[in-house]
Amino acid sequence: MASSPLEICNSALVKVGAARIGSLSDPTKSARICNEQYNKMRKKLLRIHPWNFSKRSISLGASGNTPIFSDIYTNEFSIPSNVLRILKTDLATTTSWALENSPTTNKQVILADAVTIKIQCLIDMTDTTVFTPDFDEVLALLLAQDFAYSIVQSISLARELKLEYKYELGQARSFSSQERGSLQEVESDTWIDIRN
Repeated sequence: MASSPLEICNSALVKVGAARIGSLSDPTKSARICNEQYNKMRKKLLRIHPWNFSKRSISLGASGNTPIFSDIYTNEFSIPSNVLRILKTDLATTTSWALENSPTTNKQVILADAVTIKIQCLIDMTDTTVFTPDFDEVLALLLAQDFAYSIVQSISLARELKLEYKYELGQARSFSSQERGSLQEVESDTWIDIRN
């Protein structure tokens, strides 16, 4: 069963011995802190590892803006605002590219000598229904570390939760990495085809 942001925050609150909240907009200290920290911590955790549910391939076309370093790069490519991290591009290893802030838009762009670029990236996944149960747990532990001091003022609890977070993060990353291959990729493997 998928968790909602409220359920993830309540899981974190329970881990620090605080009372559950009914809504992220409740007029309580715990709800205000949950509401303030949830998106920051979710984005932080999404950037840490290439979670399968957050990976996307996106094709980018040149923006038409002249690159800052036009003597080195011919085109500027706007990066969608929901991209948290670029994992790789389809550019040849001999093609140089750079990640810069555009002076025109004040947003991150890719500069390269190409007409189009395909990137593999991590997007800002807000739909908690696609989170895995282990990701939910790791996010709750990350929030709980913060709540241990900000809500219950316990540095020792924060340290304990950090150890638990590190362990659970390792497990979740391992599970995510093991699930990378799809059934279609396995079926088209030449070794399997030859054996059949």
